Amino acid sequence: MSTPLVRRSPTHSAEVVAVADLTPRMRRVTVRAESMRGAELRPAQDVELLLREPSGRRVKRRYTISAARPEVGELDLDVLLHGEGPGSRWGAEARPGDAVEFQGPRGKLELRGAPWHLLVGDESALPAIAAIVAALAAGERAIAVIEVTDAADERPIPGADVHWVHRGSDPAGGPDRLTTAVDGLDLPDGDGRGYLMGESRAMVALRGVLEARGLDHDAIFVKGYWNIGRPDRLAGRAPR
Repeated sequence: MSTPLVRRSPTHSAEVVAVADLTPRMRRVTVRAESMRGAELRPAQDVELLLREPSGRRVKRRYTISAARPEVGELDLDVLLHGEGPGSRWGAEARPGDAVEFQGPRGKLELRGAPWHLLVGDESALPAIAAIVAALAAGERAIAVIEVTDAADERPIPGADVHWVHRGSDPAGGPDRLTTAVDGLDLPDGDGRGYLMGESRAMVALRGVLEARGLDHDAIFVKGYWNIGRPDRLAGRAPR
């Protein structure tokens, strides 16, 4: 009996070439890898960085590709600074010239045309929401409902009608605030597509909310970026 072939994502050697603060809690780190020149990417794919904790233990953290320039092998990774974990530490300390390795890109989202698209999530989904909106065909409307702590976490998303939901000092991760905001939307006519990205259980609960607003079950993409109670397993993208 033959051993099944295990296909692994390739490992890329990259260099940090630029950093920029997008908000007080989100930092863009641009990396360049010769092996990414000419790569064909889909919207909202991610890469998995191979990092080390101060103890030397190797860990992995995943980041959505916010933008890419395949002609030079560059990827923009937007890192949410949410504590002392290895992902946040890397994002806060990254400097041009630093070496980093990653695997990928990967991702299951297949962007399909529709008259309108409804994107719902928390700040962990900001890079993916921005990437999806930027990839939509001309004439396709984008409506985004995004929960953040306060106005300081907001960032421009060109091409989208954005409804910001502020939770203030309340805990993150529940579906209630986003449910209220989605219920209050005046959605366009026609068959739209939905995207739910954020805390895993909250996004699953919100699928029923979108279906109640008329979206077909199979037209809704759900992606859990983090889980309540596991703050350091947020793949570098989560808000806590």
